[in-house]
Amino acid sequence: MGSQPVEFDEFAACLRALRERADLSYEALARRTGIGRSSLHRYCSGSHVPQDYGSAHRIATACGAAPEELRRLHRLWALADAARESDRDRGTDEGPGEDQGVEAGPAPEAASDTRPDSHPDTHPDSHPDSHPASHPDTDPTPAPTPHPPRRRRKPPTAAVLALVLALSATAWALVATSGSGDTAGHEDGLLFSEECAEPVSMGQQGACVREVQRLLGRAGSELDVDGEFGPETLRRVTAFQVLSRISVNGVVDDETKRALYAPTVRMDTWSAGKVRERVRKVFREVPDHAAAIADCQSSLDPLYIVPNPSGTRNWGVFQISDATLHKLGGTPRDALDPEWNIRAAHRLWSRAKSFADWPHCDGATSPEAVGPALVRAVGDRPGPPPHDASSPPPSPTGACPEPGQRFKTPTDDRVYLVGPGSSLYYIPDATVYFNLWNDWNGVAVVSGGVFADCGWDKARELANGFLARKSGSSQTYIWDAWFGYRAIGNRAVFDTYGFSAAKIRTRSSLSPVSDATRWQ
Repeated sequence: MGSQPVEFDEFAACLRALRERADLSYEALARRTGIGRSSLHRYCSGSHVPQDYGSAHRIATACGAAPEELRRLHRLWALADAARESDRDRGTDEGPGEDQGVEAGPAPEAASDTRPDSHPDTHPDSHPDSHPASHPDTDPTPAPTPHPPRRRRKPPTAAVLALVLALSATAWALVATSGSGDTAGHEDGLLFSEECAEPVSMGQQGACVREVQRLLGRAGSELDVDGEFGPETLRRVTAFQVLSRISVNGVVDDETKRALYAPTVRMDTWSAGKVRERVRKVFREVPDHAAAIADCQSSLDPLYIVPNPSGTRNWGVFQISDATLHKLGGTPRDALDPEWNIRAAHRLWSRAKSFADWPHCDGATSPEAVGPALVRAVGDRPGPPPHDASSPPPSPTGACPEPGQRFKTPTDDRVYLVGPGSSLYYIPDATVYFNLWNDWNGVAVVSGGVFADCGWDKARELANGFLARKSGSSQTYIWDAWFGYRAIGNRAVFDTYGFSAAKIRTRSSLSPVSDATRWQ
């Protein structure tokens, strides 16, 4: 992906400042504006500019922009739009506009000779495609998508360019009220200050984490800048390290800090809609089932990475493990390329025409499975289906759910769990759900007002959760990526949460065991 005009950056900086000042996540802003989360992120990162000002105006008003700020944003949008037209007139535009929905993969060089279809002796689809036009995604030199006829604008005049300089100071002044701007020099960045001298890692909070998240966003990654280094930030840091070809440890050390300030890769990747479409094309024998498996495994996120307690990881759309990746002759960088990952998964499926390599999701997505789908509207993904009028009505909030209770609301199929101290957790996917429980029994449907009524303004991901026990011991632990192993108080507590004894994994050793509050 080529460098963007400076006008793009100034327009994006203004949008970011408004969003951060309003303290709105991309998901919350998407709900308020009706603009997809992925599109919002592209606008705020400076990789794209809306084709019309209306989208920018909706974003700004949703963030509470004042009239003067709206006028300023309109001027910045006009300059960015003029710069886009100027680039197109000079023939430097490198691809279709954002409204065509075409997005770059995690890195151009990822789609190299390492993808499965470069090994015809092992790839089930390696024969020449008799209908090459049906797979535009795999064409190394796709024809550019034609744009609708538009009135051509003249390149910016000297007066317009002078206005850019005048407005840039205003835009960056707004940025200064809500966070740091882009940093030109490595050693001058916040991450190299005394405040952030130590590596930034899982569990940390504050300004250093916000800076990491901001820099990841500048590189094209979709994540909220909330100052909390949780599982989602860990995934994005790990993906950035893989794509940047630096040490992969999920920790923002000096090497990663330098790479973040001078990125050599972009993290823009396929939208969930594009992933789903491609899965259905590659798995033409079982398109619906394959798409459901991919959705269950990664929420159709090409950069989804799950660390395991053993130190291994699962990668990408179909969560291919390190061991399987080695057998396929691939690398983590390959696995983060959605095209490679989808075709590799098809190779695995083709061995026995079975999804046995994904047992949890296969069970959760089979026609016989019933219960919540564990999905939510994200970017281009559809929301849950309308509530079935024939199903039991939701219970009014009344008394708040107590520790051990699982619930969902009529408008969101995400399952929540009330944990120790009435802390609220959410179950990220069906894999985690079936690591803990046998079936959907016990999931209550409650009023959508439960969060406000019970004072829950935030839920923490029960990331990669599972149950474990040390060999020769009766003490059971619950593991998640936030805390490590936490002891479950006793058998009565175990039963209160409805956990399944059949799901307990036996380990020769358990480390690290958290000093945090026991699971009770």
